[in-house]
Amino acid sequence: MLKSISSSFLFFLFFLISISCSGQMDSFKSDIKQINSLLSRIPPDPFKRPYIYKDEPSLIKKINPVNLFIGGTLYVYQNVLSKHISADCLFIPSCSEFSKQAIKEDGLLKGILLSIDRLNRCNRIAAQDLKHTSVDQKTNRYPDPVSRYSKESQHNGE
Repeated sequence: MLKSISSSFLFFLFFLISISCSGQMDSFKSDIKQINSLLSRIPPDPFKRPYIYKDEPSLIKKINPVNLFIGGTLYVYQNVLSKHISADCLFIPSCSEFSKQAIKEDGLLKGILLSIDRLNRCNRIAAQDLKHTSVDQKTNRYPDPVSRYSKESQHNGE
């Protein structure tokens, strides 16, 4: 007897809760519209960087697990971690942007090797060896583009 009363009580309680929740469904759509209008007023983040393979036409590069891992790691680093820890980078473009450009232009293996080389040079000890005449006056950073390491620029004598 007690079991049937408790089960019917639970059923009745569940029924009351479901009725009260269905009353909130009418204002749910207006709440979503209000949230969307508030979010549309927020200006986009000017420092958000796109995914490395966003505009890549090759489907193989987009779904390759290694490319997904490397691209995802760079994306998370640039959009989450880099904003907090890399305010004093020596070079322009930044090391993560250099890595992204190197992987995109020279392929995964050479891009990773160039990125490792760049990260080894990106410290205050290595800054003593840099020429002060090559500093960009606008940013006070040393220009070190990926094109400096391509085969074409080495043959042209740059």
